[in-house]
Order: sequence, then structure tokens, then C-alpha cells
Amino acid sequence: MRRHLLLNFVLVLCLVFQAMGQGRTVSGKVTEKATGQGLPGVSVAVKGTTTGTNTDIDGSYTLSLPANVTDNVTLVFRFVGMATQEVALAGRSSVNVALAPDSKQLSEVVVTGYSTQNKREVSGSIATVKAEEVSQAPLASFDQSLQGKAPGILIQAQSGQPGAAAAVVIRGKGSVVGNNDPLYILDGVQISAGDFATLNPADFETFNVLKDAAATSIYGSRGANGVIVITSKKGTAGKTRINYNAQYGYSNAPSNRLEVMDSNQKLDYELANGNPYEWTDEDLTRLRAINTDWEDVFFRTGKTANHTLSASGGSEKTTYFVSGSIFDQTGTVENTGLKRYTGRANVGSSAGNFTFGLNSTFGYSEFTNTSENNSGIASPLNAIRWTNPYETPYDEDGNYTEIVSGQPNALQELLENRYLRQQIKGVGSIYVAYAVPFVKGLTLKTNWGGDFTGNETNNYIDPTTYTGSFATGRSGSLTRGYGRFFRYTGTTSASYTKEFGTDHRLTVALFNEIVKTKGNNFSFTGYGLGGAFDNESGITPGTTDNGFIPAVNGNGRINALLSYFTDVQYGFKDRYFLSLGARRDGSSRFGADRRFANFGSVGFSWIVSDESFMEGLRDVVFNDLKFKVSYGSAGNQALADDFASRELFSRAVYNGVSGLTQTQLANDLLQWERRTTFNTGIEMATLQGRLKATAEFYNSLTSDLFLDRQLSRTSGYSSINSNVGELRNRGVEVSLDGDIVKTGDFTWSANASVTYNKNEITKLVGDQQEIENGIYINRVGETMNSIYLVRYAGVNPDNGDPQFYTKDGEITNVYDPNDRVIVGSTEAPFFGGFGTALNFKGFEVSTFFSFVKGNEIYNNDRSNIENPQYLYDNLATTMLTEWRKPGDITQIPRPDAAWYNDNTTRMVESGDFLRLRNINISYTLPQTLVSRLNLSSIKLYAQGQNLKTWTDFAGFDPEISTGVLTGAQYPALRTVTFGLNVGF
Repeated sequence: MRRHLLLNFVLVLCLVFQAMGQGRTVSGKVTEKATGQGLPGVSVAVKGTTTGTNTDIDGSYTLSLPANVTDNVTLVFRFVGMATQEVALAGRSSVNVALAPDSKQLSEVVVTGYSTQNKREVSGSIATVKAEEVSQAPLASFDQSLQGKAPGILIQAQSGQPGAAAAVVIRGKGSVVGNNDPLYILDGVQISAGDFATLNPADFETFNVLKDAAATSIYGSRGANGVIVITSKKGTAGKTRINYNAQYGYSNAPSNRLEVMDSNQKLDYELANGNPYEWTDEDLTRLRAINTDWEDVFFRTGKTANHTLSASGGSEKTTYFVSGSIFDQTGTVENTGLKRYTGRANVGSSAGNFTFGLNSTFGYSEFTNTSENNSGIASPLNAIRWTNPYETPYDEDGNYTEIVSGQPNALQELLENRYLRQQIKGVGSIYVAYAVPFVKGLTLKTNWGGDFTGNETNNYIDPTTYTGSFATGRSGSLTRGYGRFFRYTGTTSASYTKEFGTDHRLTVALFNEIVKTKGNNFSFTGYGLGGAFDNESGITPGTTDNGFIPAVNGNGRINALLSYFTDVQYGFKDRYFLSLGARRDGSSRFGADRRFANFGSVGFSWIVSDESFMEGLRDVVFNDLKFKVSYGSAGNQALADDFASRELFSRAVYNGVSGLTQTQLANDLLQWERRTTFNTGIEMATLQGRLKATAEFYNSLTSDLFLDRQLSRTSGYSSINSNVGELRNRGVEVSLDGDIVKTGDFTWSANASVTYNKNEITKLVGDQQEIENGIYINRVGETMNSIYLVRYAGVNPDNGDPQFYTKDGEITNVYDPNDRVIVGSTEAPFFGGFGTALNFKGFEVSTFFSFVKGNEIYNNDRSNIENPQYLYDNLATTMLTEWRKPGDITQIPRPDAAWYNDNTTRMVESGDFLRLRNINISYTLPQTLVSRLNLSSIKLYAQGQNLKTWTDFAGFDPEISTGVLTGAQYPALRTVTFGLNVGF
């Protein structure tokens, strides 16, 4: 009995000492001041100690205080995007805190796709573009409106057709034959580049451009070309907010710098060169009275209408954002345009330790287009240059004119033929996160989503057109096709965050990801159209007798990616930050022994301005100063062919018997392109935070470069896709952004960014030093896609012969392809943008310019109208200056077709340009007036897009992403719109 009493006494005593050692607890809730909604993940710590915790999913917390902690301690509440609060405990056992947004921090929050960080902590290179800067641009494909908005990202459109996507390159092309498109992530789901016309940019919140390895390596094989992370708008707790935006406007084609002859000029030129049509004096009198401007025939004033209605709101537990939009834009070329209908629904909710949500968008678009970027005689846009000005589109009876040269009547080709593509697109994701209650700081999350695209084509070729009769000999045709593409992305993660006192913060996250892509398509073409039907009912039944057997096509593709990766973030004293990443990817695109590859990165950032030795400068010069450095690798598996490493066959028919023919050799050694990048730079703020600047240097090396290795002709194949070299991109980026003047009612702000990128091939396979490809050459020590041509030396004034430079620089009248030299590159070394904005009592005027400098363009469009062999069609006005007699100083040789050769530098032009990308004038009505109308906001605005371009390039538009203007150019739209935005 005494033994039991003694044991009980010892247990009670132990419990007392334990209770004394534990001290007491403090609990409470942390909410967002504006909405009252609980904030999960807020750091709650006892200042000056290692004691701390994080809030639960609803913002509540419980903090156990050691016995040696007095009642006079201070609690520190810290959360990304919110102003840090320090609250004295003062003997209380319950402390509730409402955190308000920190405008300085909030503007620096970046989303990497897998996590959200304060930019203060980021060691990688990430540029943020707010969606409000591009959402109102009257462009159907939002990627074009990002041009010049962030350093390091070059965007070139090549096409002005409504809905056409741009070519986007981040920090230079890292692959020659592989895909150079960046990875696009929308709410955690990979989406396809080029399908942006069926997405509504007004639904987006931010664009974060990830550029270096520390930022992109977490995406492994998908991040080699950079990553653009797009976050859509989310609802916030509070009453329902409704917003309506309407835009109306018009578009025109830009002026043409490649001038062609008028009727008098062309007829005089023909007479001087033998009168090929044998015009009589009566003919000449009649034809000189006609002077058709074929630009007026083909171009029109396009119209734009855009309506977007959205609603957002919610409760403390559930928030939502829904929207719908209609976009209708007719092109500046007849019979072209885009109609788009989109809807979005985003819902987020929390229940206990769970958070879950849905992000989804659906769109339907109709594209009506015409052929472009070619030199075909049936392409209507070529007729703007080629059709003689003394001809008309219609004759006196209103019928289409037969062109005297035998060329098609291109207006008939444009209006009677139909090229229609209907697209259905859906992007959606669902996520569930669980904050493990018995392990503080541990969160489990899974996110699954998909990107679906369905394209249906309907191409009707009228029997009366050149394409429908002469080109096919089959009395018209109808092509119907359907293509389906689906990619799903599944990401599952475990993330653990722990604070050790107030000095140390550690986050470790483990991920597993699956990405699988599947696509297939089929089509048929039926011939012999007749009757009143322009659909399948008009097709003549196919038999071997009439030769109208339909052509049937179809193919499919499938590939998959399996990934395991980790992300580690460590912060010390909220001043020193270290990031580590590692990833292992396996791709089905490569052989069994080459499928898996490892990638990783390390990054460090240091807030120099927080050091004690900076105290004297902190408030005077460097309000903020950050140094960062990183190194890492990412891979590229994006070949044009999903089966590039495999032996391929196709069906062949010989003598009526079907069989197989080999179309591609196998290459089991084909493996990943690997891009390793070193990046360092500084970020700073001065003038009390009004002016911010960044400067970065990067050096990126792509090894195991994809190239078509040339084979012996005896193999039956000219080349095979192989890993045959190394390519380096090295450059500097500088950006400035801030308020030059800021008073109570007036603000003058400005921004600018410039990038210099040096591209160079550093290695090719074995002893091979160069690979030729048409007018291009890829040579060790030179920029990729260097233009390789004989230099044109003008015209000999004595005899009118064309002259050329030999490889040694001597002038000769003999063209020799062995005299080819590198004369420039299609890759632009300098690019960027700058803008300014003035704001006074609700009135705002802003402008933005973009520029490109240092690249060359091969202008084949000029070649088509400066060739004397094409005398029967219209020609450039420069042909009027051709050599006629000794002593003539000109660039156009004598009128003798034998001299013509377009494989010279005569057709190479500078691609430099400066463009007024956007100008916006707006007025926001005073809140006192708006409130009387029971509204929350009213904004009126007008804007212009692509209004002016300064360039010496002879064409409609110098923005040529491929480096070659083949012909049939659809110029960028010059658009002016007027809009109204109303908030309810």
C-alpha cells in the first residue's frame, strides 16, 4: 500500500513539473483584414526564440509557451503578401490578428506553378507581367500582347490573321530542329502553344515568365525553353462583384513598303522589253485608263467586338469566379476572321483541414482564313504584288476577269473558296490539399487536369476556281477533317514547412508527376462537286471510271512523361535564401536505354540591403538591394516527331498491291537535349521604392543538340535525327520600372527592358564543322541559322552585268556557289520594349513601344517581283531603274533574264524595327459620382494597337519569326478600339 502511495506521489509530482516545464498555451485566429477569411499557413513565433507554429486551414493556431517565457513577450505574425505584425502578449491567452496586404510584398508575389513565393526569396530569374496590362489588347491570341513586356522574351507574330499565334522564344533558341516553344502552364496544367485564340485573356490574373535553371529545372524536361506560368482569376470572400467590359473597334492594314508599278509604269516597262503581249496603240490607250490598286481590292476595314461579363465573391469557406465572353474580329483581308465564345468557372473551398477546388474553362472558336507564307500562284495575298494594275477583278458583266497572263483571278480564289476551322477547347483541373493536423507544417496535395482540343476543318474548293479545276483537274473538292488532342497532367506532392525560431525557415517538397499526350486525326477529300451544294451532298460518287475516288488520310500520336522531383527552400534571418531542386524524367520519345535523365539546380539569394553595413545607404540610395546566383540543368524532348528515335513505315501501293515502305531509320542512341544555365544578377529599389531595376547575366549551353546528321547517299536516306552538337546562348538583361513623379493627384511612371543575346554553335559531332540547309548554315563558332549566300556587288556600269564578291572579297561577274559566306543571322541579338504612363485625377494616358535589332531577313517576296523572268505579271518599281546604257549606276542589271539569280545577298534585308505597340487613353469616373448610380466603378477608354512601325524592311511587316518572308504576307492588324468597363 505504501508502495502504491509513493508511486502515485511520484507520478503527480512528475506531472506538476511537466506542466511547469510546458508553461501555458496561447491560441487565436489569423484572418485577412479585408475579407475576414481565415489565413492558413501563417507563421506565428515568439520573437527572439525558436518557439513557433503555423495556422491551420481555417487560420486558427495554438502555441505552447515554455515555462521560462514571460508575459511580456512579443508574437510575430508573418505571411507572404501580408504586412508582418508584432503583437505584445501582455498576459493574454488568446490573441486574434487581422493581417493587411503589404503593397510592397504583394507586388512581388510570384507563382512558379508548383508553389507561391515572395520574390524576395526567389534566387531564380522570374519576370512578372500583370494580366491587366494585356487583357484589353484587341488581339485574339494573348501571346502577341506580351511582346516587350518582360526582359529575355522575344515574341514575333509572322501573321496578322485573327487568332494566329506568335513565335515565343525565351533567352534565345536552344534547339535547331527541336521545339523552341516555352512550356505554358495554366493553373497547374500544361496547355498547348498555338491554341490561345480559344482562351479569354480577361480571365487571367498574372503571367510569370521563368527563365533560368533555378526557376525552370523543377519542370525538368519540359522547362529547357523557359516556362510561362499563367494563373487565372480567383474569387475573394465578400459580396458578389460583377464586372462588364465591352469593346468595339476597327482594323486596317499597314502601308506597304514594297512598291509595285502602276499601269503607266508597267506598260512602259513592257514596251521597253519587247512588248510581250503585243499591245496595239488602241490597247495601250484603253489599259492606261485603268489603274487598279489591288490592295484596295483585297483589303478592307476589319471590325472588332468584344464582350466579357464576370462575377466573383464567396464566403469565408467558399469562393468563386465565373465569366463568359464573346469575341468577334473580322480580318483586314476579305473572308477572314475569328469568332470566339468562352466560359470559365473557378471554385475554391475549405472544410476543416481540407482545401479543394476546380479551375475550368471552355471555348469554341471559328477561324476563317486564307493561305499565307508561300509563293503559290493561287494564294490570294500574292496577287496584291503580282496582278497587273491594268486589269480588274470583274469584267463589264460582273463576272470574274480572266487574267491575261494566265494567273488565277485571286479575288475569285479568295471569295469562292472556303477554309474554315472550328475548334472546341477545354482546360480544367481539380485539386485537393490536406493539412495534416498531427504534423504541423505538413501538407499533402494532388492536382489533376487536362487540356482538350478538337479541331474540325471544312475546306470547300469551288469548281470554277483555278484551285478547283486547273490545279486538280477534278472539278472542285471538299475536304473534311477532324483532329482530337488530349493531354492530362497529374501532380501529387507532400510539402513540409518548419520554422526554427525566427532565424530559420525550411520547406521541403516531394513530387510525382505524370503527363500523357494522345492525339489522332482523320480526313477525306471528295472530288467532282456539282449542283447547288457546297457540302458532302455535292460530291460525285467515286468510281474508277470517273477518277473521283476520295482521298482518305489519318494518323495518330501518343507520348508520355513520368517524373519524380523535389524542391527545397531554406531561409536564414529572412535575408539569406538557398534553393535546391532535383528531378528525374522518363520520356517515351527515346529508346529504352535513353529514356530517363536527371536534372537539378542550386540557387542562392542575399538581401544585401538588410545588412548592418548598408544602414547608411538604405534610406538614401538602396532601399532594397538583392544579389542572386544560380546554376542548373533542364532537358528538351520536344522533337517535331514523337517517334523520332524509331524505325517507321508507311503504306505503299505498287501495281494495285498494298505493302509497307520504310520512311525513317531507327536511332536507339537518340537522347535528351540538355540545357545547363548559369545566372547571376541584382535587383534593387531606390527613391523610396519608386524606382526598381534588375540586371542579369546568363550563360546557357545546350548539349546533345538535335540536328539532322547528314548520311551517305548510298544509305537511301539523306539524314537522320541525332545528337550532334552544342549550342550556347549568352546574354544580359536590364529592366527599369518606376514612378518618375508622384504627387497627390499626378503620377508619371515609366518602364523599359532590353535584352542582348549572343547565340553560337560551339560543337558538332566528330570532325564535322558545319551542316548546310538551303540558304542557312550551322557552323561551329557561328550563330545558328546563319545566312550563307554569295554577296551581291551591284551592277557593272559599263555593260550592265551583275557582279558578285568572291570569298576573298574580289569582284567578279561569275556567280559561283563556292563563294558563299556568312552574311548575318535570322536570330535577333537585341530586343525589348519601353513605355510611359501619365495619370491625373482619373485620366490616364499610356504608351508602349517594342523593338528588335540586329537580325537579317531573306525577302523572297521581293525576289518574286524583281525577277525579269516574271515580266508578264506586275513587278516592283525598282525594276524601272534597271541598267539601260553604259554609265548607268543601279542595283538592277540589264534587262536580260539570263542574269537572274536570287541566291545572293541582294534579297537580304535588316529586320530592325521600332513599333508603337499600344497607346491607351482612359478616364475613371469619380467614386462619388459612381456611388450615386449604385455602381462600384465606371471606366471609359480608347486604345490603338500597332499604329506605327519604323523600319527599312521592304514589306508590310518586319516581324518575321522564321527569318524568311516567302510571300503571301498577311500583315499585322492596326487596330483602334473604344471600350467601357462597369463594375457592379
